[in-house]
Amino acid sequence: MTAVWAIFKKELRVTFVSPLAWVFLAAFLFLAGLFFYLGIASTGTASLAVMISNLSIALLFLLPMLTMKHFAEESRSGTLELMMTAPVPLWSLIVGKWAASVFLCFLLLVGTFMFPAILAYYGDPEWGVIASSYLGLGLCCMCYVAAGVFSSSLTEEPVAGGLLGVLVLLPFWIAGAAAEMVESAPIRNALREFALQTHVASFSKGVVDTADLAWFVLITFAFLFLTWRSVESRRWR
Repeated sequence: MTAVWAIFKKELRVTFVSPLAWVFLAAFLFLAGLFFYLGIASTGTASLAVMISNLSIALLFLLPMLTMKHFAEESRSGTLELMMTAPVPLWSLIVGKWAASVFLCFLLLVGTFMFPAILAYYGDPEWGVIASSYLGLGLCCMCYVAAGVFSSSLTEEPVAGGLLGVLVLLPFWIAGAAAEMVESAPIRNALREFALQTHVASFSKGVVDTADLAWFVLITFAFLFLTWRSVESRRWR
């Protein structure tokens, strides 16, 4: 855990020194504010459902760009080989990088707490639904970051890693629309279970289902495991 903490602090320090984090923060808060306004204007209810749903899709495109440098940049600069030969477990390196980006995402979510405060000032929102919605969005962030870290480990070009991360995550979004076009019930149900929006929707309604929690945890661990296998294969090249 000491190694994880050291890598976690190092990644946060590097992130906040670069302008990337601040640009990402500004873009995220702008989109959150826009989605919040559109949600209130279109539904007329004190709800964050529209904002949460749209942010879960927007982050699918944004977060891979935040994580694209984790392994690709270090591989290109040659520092990854040094870190792999250091007396640090490989899993500590991966978890430390992943945790740093997840922590940054949680800071971004904290920045949106102004919107529930606005709802509370002008109306009477359902706090249980708001809490579960933020839980679902946090789980999305954990999953997206894991996919982005995995994609970054596959290439030496950060931009290519970011684009690859989007391509890896796109099927989880497209599956929901594809399910509505399939006539076969078993295939349609399978696509719905695979689709991201299926599992986010329940959180937006105030329902915390263990099956949805397990889905996000499973996808996150799967991408982290694939990252470990990808980075480990570099030892034998």
